[in-house]
Amino acid sequence: MAKITNYARGSRGITLKDGSIVWLDPGQSADIKKDDIAGPLPDLGREPEEPVSNDDEVSALAAQVADLTKQVEALTTERDGLAKDKEDLTKQVEALTTPKK
Repeated sequence: MAKITNYARGSRGITLKDGSIVWLDPGQSADIKKDDIAGPLPDLGREPEEPVSNDDEVSALAAQVADLTKQVEALTTERDGLAKDKEDLTKQVEALTTPKK
């Protein structure tokens, strides 16, 4: 028996001589007799040489999210202030344009 592992990003099917298919999800392994395999194996990818660390990328993205969140908060505060100014100016215009009795 041979241990066959799927290192590809998607599921792969191995066709056996009896007509059945053994499906392997990414990272999944199966023990299969090489004599039972019909035809060539699908592309199962290659075993990674060493684990890939995404810590630096995640930290950079977290910092970017924090910065963008601060920008959104500042813009929201500015928008709310402008809405208040617009409301005050609208009242002044109405007071100035309304005829006195």
